[in-house]
Amino acid sequence: MISLAELETLATAALRAAGASEAQARSTARALVAADVQGLASHGVSRVAMYASHLRAGRVDGQAVPRVVAQRPAAVLVDACDGFAFPACELAVQEALTRARSQGLALAGVGNSHHFGAVA
Repeated sequence: MISLAELETLATAALRAAGASEAQARSTARALVAADVQGLASHGVSRVAMYASHLRAGRVDGQAVPRVVAQRPAAVLVDACDGFAFPACELAVQEALTRARSQGLALAGVGNSHHFGAVA
């Protein structure tokens, strides 16, 4: 048995070794471990090998930096720039929370991402 922190560290290291940036690897590993914790093993760290393969094959841009491409007072659209979805999702949630605090509610979308996985 290993701790969740160790599992996240191992998943991050595997993704980094396959070509993901630190930010892409860490965010993705965090989401995969969270899926396992929630009992969603099919979308957990079991996907690390497949994601690493996708990095090596160029199916996902491990160096992508998500960015806001459209916004309104209560809405935002984030472009994942062909990277993993999880860093883009984190940005979308952060942006939506900021807008919801001032507008009362908000909507966020993410496009141009790799597999979206279990977004909870």
